[in-house]
Amino acid sequence: MKFVNLTLFTLCAVLSPLVSCVVATPTIEQRARVPGADTPEFYLVSSSQSTQANLLPLRLSGGSNGYASLTGSGPIGVYYFYQGKFVGAQISTPALSSPALIGAIPISSGCSTYGPLGFAGSSSDKCAIRDTFGIQSNTENSQLGAKLVFNSVGGFYACGSGLDVWYKVAAGDGPTGCSPIDLYTVPVN
Repeated sequence: MKFVNLTLFTLCAVLSPLVSCVVATPTIEQRARVPGADTPEFYLVSSSQSTQANLLPLRLSGGSNGYASLTGSGPIGVYYFYQGKFVGAQISTPALSSPALIGAIPISSGCSTYGPLGFAGSSSDKCAIRDTFGIQSNTENSQLGAKLVFNSVGGFYACGSGLDVWYKVAAGDGPTGCSPIDLYTVPVN
């Protein structure tokens, strides 16, 4: 849209001695925020070298493990940050949200450094990892949305036939048959 408006403006500037031009200036539409939210709502969409896991929306639940997935039966989520915490909600009720977590798995030495991404809210899982999510802007291409990051190391993976979303510090951690993915923000209209 900016390119079209700039082109019309330039065309009108050139033609102004010959014709009268009126170019509407674009307005910035502000998206309503959930009261108290740090960010506007957004969707998360996967980006992957695997065509199976590319350009799919993140679902709140419905994966084979009950956590978030790209193709599960759960609703596509709307996400935002609230008081520094990454939360997910159903599109119809963004104010009723659940904080995100990584469902780390109990192991003999404590808890794993990997696990499925979930939005369990009141999970009693003693190994659940919370509060280290963030979004990171792409400095090389501002047209891309911001990328969801966790713990500043490792990354997200789509695993299994249901493309369940897992976080792993190292690619060899956790389940096998996984493809690395990035989760990028897309504004909610």
